[in-house]
Amino acid sequence: MHPLAARVARKAATQHGRITCEQLLEAGVDRDRIKRWVADGRLRREHTGVFALGHPSREPRGVYMSAVLASGSTARLSHFPLGFLLGIFRGTAPAPEVTIDVASGRRRPGIRIHRSTLHPLEVMTFANIPVTRPERMLLDLAPRLTAERLARACHEAWVLHRTTPAMIEACIARNPRKPGAGKLRAAFGADVTLSETGFLALLRRHGLPLPRTNIDVKGDKVDCHWPQLGLTIELLSFTYHGTRYAFETDVTRRRRSHHVAFSWGDVFERGRRTVAEVAALLASRGSAPPPPAATS
Repeated sequence: MHPLAARVARKAATQHGRITCEQLLEAGVDRDRIKRWVADGRLRREHTGVFALGHPSREPRGVYMSAVLASGSTARLSHFPLGFLLGIFRGTAPAPEVTIDVASGRRRPGIRIHRSTLHPLEVMTFANIPVTRPERMLLDLAPRLTAERLARACHEAWVLHRTTPAMIEACIARNPRKPGAGKLRAAFGADVTLSETGFLALLRRHGLPLPRTNIDVKGDKVDCHWPQLGLTIELLSFTYHGTRYAFETDVTRRRRSHHVAFSWGDVFERGRRTVAEVAALLASRGSAPPPPAATS
């Protein structure tokens, strides 16, 4: 390979196969050669001033890298695409969204642009792509998400990226006028409420009798209670256990000791197993036999 082409290939390899016109010039590729490489297919234009080297992959990382490069030096991948990249949201890869400095005027077709001054503590790189940090992403998305979806996103950010309430509070303090701060605070501590809502929905889907919720039983406030069966189930929070592993271990220990308890993971990640346990408990106390198993 020609040394010039090798330099270009090495640079593009660090950017998921993408390279800018400025980077080509810095590598020693003059404008005439750029035009020839475009003409013969060696470079394929994706945005103004941004090229894919050869046949571009449509893998999301390459698409997002191209969008960031096209949006200027202050650009950071943000919002839903970042959540997808970080594994916090699943499904189909969202169209690119980037946050740029308020003073920047660059726009590109196919890229949703947000303007904001990002604090140095709110930016990082992930897979070599400039991005906002998870806590800033959650604050940006709070107004666009339902309370339940936001709580799930907070949970995933904690599990996958160790995003803590202290990080959330620091981000809010740096952005006191951002909408959704109160909603985000509530969502980050909402694992019990979220589990309760999801638990009731799980019982409905499987045709099981519903409990009374948040009532006093013999002087204790309990989460879920079937008075006619004398059955109580608690939905426990991981918030005060330090780590999710410690929390899940505590829930398992309680069940082994005949204190019936379920966690967020039991409800949302192991729903089929959980509904089988509840159905067996209800049947053992005289409720109708459990219905056939359904997909959770």
